[in-house]
Amino acid sequence: MVSDPEHITQDPPYLVVGVDGSVSSLAAVAQVMEEASLRGAAVRAVWAWPRPVFAHGDESAGFNERRRLLSESTAGWAEKYSDVRVTHEVVRGHPVEEPARSSEHALSVVVGRRGRGGYTGMRLGSVVHGLLHRAVCPVITVPTPPAN
Repeated sequence: MVSDPEHITQDPPYLVVGVDGSVSSLAAVAQVMEEASLRGAAVRAVWAWPRPVFAHGDESAGFNERRRLLSESTAGWAEKYSDVRVTHEVVRGHPVEEPARSSEHALSVVVGRRGRGGYTGMRLGSVVHGLLHRAVCPVITVPTPPAN
């Protein structure tokens, strides 16, 4: 399924990348940085933090930890892609709905694909599947790189 065409009138143009600290999301960060540099676009790195069923623990500590992890996920790319401006957003919400909401004016949404199961090269996870139905721009999925 292909969503609406990319939004080429947004100034400055940007791409959204979904980050959750996994190996597949780190592959998505690498892909989005290269794509943004080629297109002269910025990057919105979004970490969607699901709302708990039962509140417990220090909410601000959890937010700060995710913010740190998000920054670490994009760290190091500034040297290679110094022309790409990156913003970081930790938001409370569903991991499909929040990146989809962020895609409203984006060129595309880039997410990692874990591909668990017997057909790892062909399977889409629930987040990718949900984004294909909810994002209002193209969705780029990046497979997890093979383990060494």
